[in-house]
Amino acid sequence: MNRFANFARSRLAAYLPADGNELTVEDTSVFPEGSFTAVIWGKGFASPADDANREIVLATRTEETITAERGRESTAAKDWNTGSLIANVVTAELLNSVSASVSPLRVIANDGSSIDPSDTVVAFSFGEQTSPMVCTLPEAALFRGNMLTLINCGSTFMQYVILNAAENDVIGINGAVSITLGSSCTIRLTVADAIWRVIGTGLFSPHSTQTVFSSGPLNSLGTIAYADASMYPLYLYIQENPAMAGVPSILMKADDTDNRVSIYSQTGDQFAELKNFGDAVWFMQTGSGGIVKLSTGGSSSSGGYVKISGYYSFENGISSILADTAYGYAYIDLGSPADHQGQSVTVIRTDATIDPVQISKDEVSDYLLSSEGESATFICSGTAWYRTA
Repeated sequence: MNRFANFARSRLAAYLPADGNELTVEDTSVFPEGSFTAVIWGKGFASPADDANREIVLATRTEETITAERGRESTAAKDWNTGSLIANVVTAELLNSVSASVSPLRVIANDGSSIDPSDTVVAFSFGEQTSPMVCTLPEAALFRGNMLTLINCGSTFMQYVILNAAENDVIGINGAVSITLGSSCTIRLTVADAIWRVIGTGLFSPHSTQTVFSSGPLNSLGTIAYADASMYPLYLYIQENPAMAGVPSILMKADDTDNRVSIYSQTGDQFAELKNFGDAVWFMQTGSGGIVKLSTGGSSSSGGYVKISGYYSFENGISSILADTAYGYAYIDLGSPADHQGQSVTVIRTDATIDPVQISKDEVSDYLLSSEGESATFICSGTAWYRTA
């Protein structure tokens, strides 16, 4: 990989023949260690642009030695006298290679569209459209990228995307042929063993929030949904989505009216009812078509430490958190940095199950503890949480 250093320029301290590849320069230290592009030109010219005989080389610095591949990018290797100038530069070949490696963004705004095998980043734009969009993934066997990132730019409850697998393809190990991408959500997929797999950015990814104003299916590939029943009672059912299997999600009542929010599973069974502002239910899809209701967790504290399982919101004055997955997961929300300035806390995992222990530092950044005895320490500056150990 080419490297760069600001204002890296020096002079040749010895004659360089056209067939030589070892450069002796007056000040080697100004150049970056490793591989870098450089141009050599005559000492009588202020800039290489003024010297028609300039030469581009691919140089490599190791400690105090610089070697070079000569005559690069349509230039020819020449004899260079002592005192000739050499500088670290950005060349056309380098810029073209960087440009080719940048993933172009393609925008899809039409229902029924297909994603191309060469796509790497796709955004779904709804504009004024207020209904869901259906899109087909490319055949897994034809996908030519390492990862496919899909971004839903919709902002309302019904602006979700149904992603269908191509014929004979499946998504995930449970054999799903479609998944739902909720509004304002992003997911990442890859192909492994000829199967599309949702990889996100972590076990609980992708992260998103959405507000629900009307009754109907809860289509979200995120982790938090707010139910606003200020106009009338809401009746919501959790639509099966294999991509969300094993991901704890929360639904919270976001209004202070007497209207209730009733939540149902795919089978039509009511498993929760939210009555008051702030009431919430944690749930998780099992991957086999089921929904399980999760406890909000439990905790017991003594002498500055707390033992927790399930969901736990960090409290000032707690210096150690012992986390286990008795409820099938442990989710520690460190909270807003503005509320915890100067606080330091160490989280220690105390069990060895395969269930997740997640520490949430902000809306998009998480840390996972995957083995028994693993720990992490965080300190709050007032504007951000930082991991220190």
